[in-house]
Amino acid sequence: MNLFYAEILEADSPFFSGELKSLRVPISDGDYGIMAGHRDMIAPVVPGVLHFETVDGEKNLAAVGSGFVKIEDGRVLVLVDSLERAEEIDLGRAKKTEEKALYGMFANKNQREYRLAEMSRARAISRYKAKKEYEERNGKQ
Repeated sequence: MNLFYAEILEADSPFFSGELKSLRVPISDGDYGIMAGHRDMIAPVVPGVLHFETVDGEKNLAAVGSGFVKIEDGRVLVLVDSLERAEEIDLGRAKKTEEKALYGMFANKNQREYRLAEMSRARAISRYKAKKEYEERNGKQ
């Protein structure tokens, strides 16, 4: 099996560093798959669910916010503003965040505040998706 080195970083802390079998990142066109030997590129990451498989076959997923993915010389860097392991997501907190964001979007504020609320809501939705997929994968409902 061909492997590649990847670093997955949240803005204020490292999340993962090491060799992977595969990686899928959410971009505006959908999930973007990366494997060993991928061509060099840079792409924006959008809020969604990030998937990766480690050398020992462990499949992981996390909710991510906005950022970018860079592939250069067979090495991958994912840098995002927020990242949360699916198993650690608190759905109650995500629901409160989404409600607060919706209120912010429709409270007739300025364009900047609307955009910030919109991004907050997108992160909350990515948490829902990651947690749901995690629970389905692990037989929890």
